[in-house]
This record gives sequence, structure tokens and C-alpha cells, in this order.
Amino acid sequence: MNRPIQFLKISVAAFAFVLALLLPAAYGFSQEATGTQDDSGQEIDRYCSNITDKAADARYAMQTRELQELRADIDSRIELLDAKRKEYEVWLKRRDEFIDKAEDSLVGIISKMRPDAAAAQMALLGDEAAAALLLKLNPRVSSVILNEMPPEKSSKLARVIVGSRVVTTKERTAQ
Repeated sequence: MNRPIQFLKISVAAFAFVLALLLPAAYGFSQEATGTQDDSGQEIDRYCSNITDKAADARYAMQTRELQELRADIDSRIELLDAKRKEYEVWLKRRDEFIDKAEDSLVGIISKMRPDAAAAQMALLGDEAAAALLLKLNPRVSSVILNEMPPEKSSKLARVIVGSRVVTTKERTAQ
């Protein structure tokens, strides 16, 4: 709201300055005829230097105000992002807890099933999910379930299980 007022003040001052320069010429006065050539030049220089400082100060104040407004806007947006991040962290934690409970429950269910029924169910799962379940089961139960699966599916699951562990070159050369 102050910006238009400051602009108006600067515009009026500039208009007055131009009017002061043009008015003597319009009425036929010349600086030589009045004998104030040196005085008016000094007065103009003083006026310009006074206006320059005020204009620069006004410009700096305006820029400072704009930067403060931008800083406040950025700070409010950062607060909103932090709130969203915290909300997503809570949601992710709840989701992970649910998945852990579901996995533990599923591992318990599969370990109590007959091996042929468990193999049929796990054959329908995706390879990574089935491999993860096999890793969580007791090795004795896992081996019986793998034995009941079709050979293609059991070999694919074995490759997924082996591929999930990164083997270093030292381990390869040792074998």
C-alpha cells in the first residue's frame, strides 16, 4: 500500500524538477540573462543528490519489505511441508506395522497348513512374496513346501532367494 504513495512522491518530485528546468525557457528567460547560471546548477545538483538518497532509501526499504514477505511465505510453506512429512511418517509407520503383523500371521498360517496345500497357495503368489515367506518359515517346513511345488516354480523361487543375497567376488573365488 505504501508503494503507490512512494511512487507518487517520486513522480511529483521528478515532475517538479522537469518543470523547474523548462519553465524559464518557456517564458523566454535564459540563465545568461538572469545571471544565476552557477547558482541554479549548484541548486540542481543539490536537489538531485537529495532525491537520489531518498529514492535509494525507498528502494532499499521496499526490497527489504518484499524479502521479509517472501521469507514469511517460505517459512509458512516449510511448516506445511513438515506437517505433511510427519503425517506421512505416521501413516508409513502404521502401514509397516500392519504389514509386519500380516506377514507374521501369514507365516503362522502357512506353517500350519499341509505342505501340498501350502505349495499350491504359494505357487499362486508372486515370486518375491513367496520367496520372502519361504525365508521366514522354518527351513524344514520350507523344504517340504518347495518339494511339493512344480519344479519350475520351486527353481524360480530358489533363484529369487539366492539372488536376493549379494555375493562378493571373494565368496565366489572361495567356493
